[in-house]
Amino acid sequence: MDTLKLRIEHRRPEPVEELPLGHVWIEQGPHRAVLLTPDEIEPGREYPLITVLHGAGRQDEMLIKGCKGEAERRQALFLIPRSLHMTWDLIALGVPGGAALDPAAGEPTSARPDLDFLEYAYDLIYRRFPVDAERQALLGYSDGASYGLSLGLSNPDIFRAVMAWAAGFLALDGAAIPDGARKPLVYLEYGSHDELFPFEQVAVPMRENLRAAGYDVSFHVDEGGRHWPSSSFQDEALDWFQSEPWQPRS
Repeated sequence: MDTLKLRIEHRRPEPVEELPLGHVWIEQGPHRAVLLTPDEIEPGREYPLITVLHGAGRQDEMLIKGCKGEAERRQALFLIPRSLHMTWDLIALGVPGGAALDPAAGEPTSARPDLDFLEYAYDLIYRRFPVDAERQALLGYSDGASYGLSLGLSNPDIFRAVMAWAAGFLALDGAAIPDGARKPLVYLEYGSHDELFPFEQVAVPMRENLRAAGYDVSFHVDEGGRHWPSSSFQDEALDWFQSEPWQPRS
């Protein structure tokens, strides 16, 4: 993988006779995602778009169940993609400029299969649904949190916020970030007793490094929590996202 840049452009939706609503499949070859929508799309209204990223093992079906009803309740679009391999391409195939990290994954048809599919999915959504360009966010778990942070902070012209539970690392593609770009807001949560990502060795340095780099970080600790999301993480993170006083791009 040579870049984390998403090569997409926001656009107004094209007129269609009937808009698919509810539980909408998006597929391209071996790739798949589900878009959850409100029960109705109001004329003249734009909707936030939240992409939810699973951890290693591709638990997208669990996330679809966990987000059931959220699209209607929060009046937002929820995109839940599945990685091509058992985890996301950045981790399975290597960071920008790095070597492959998962030799068992086999030869990919693309150097960045998941990013290429996300480009396809976003373009399709933009052409069908009225997306609020100022309220696009990523919400990720474990590997999906690392992927979400890396993708979101490397594409600040697209994403306004990243919500991450137990992010293990961040790969920042500086070449993809436009000069003078606004920094996305960051919401982090970690379990204080996470056995995979020790709190003092992973969570605290992640918070401090992001703040030192100028990011606005909302940091939360699941006291006694291990490597499994707290029952409150998703609701609290989405409440935070919806309560932010959003400002237009300068």
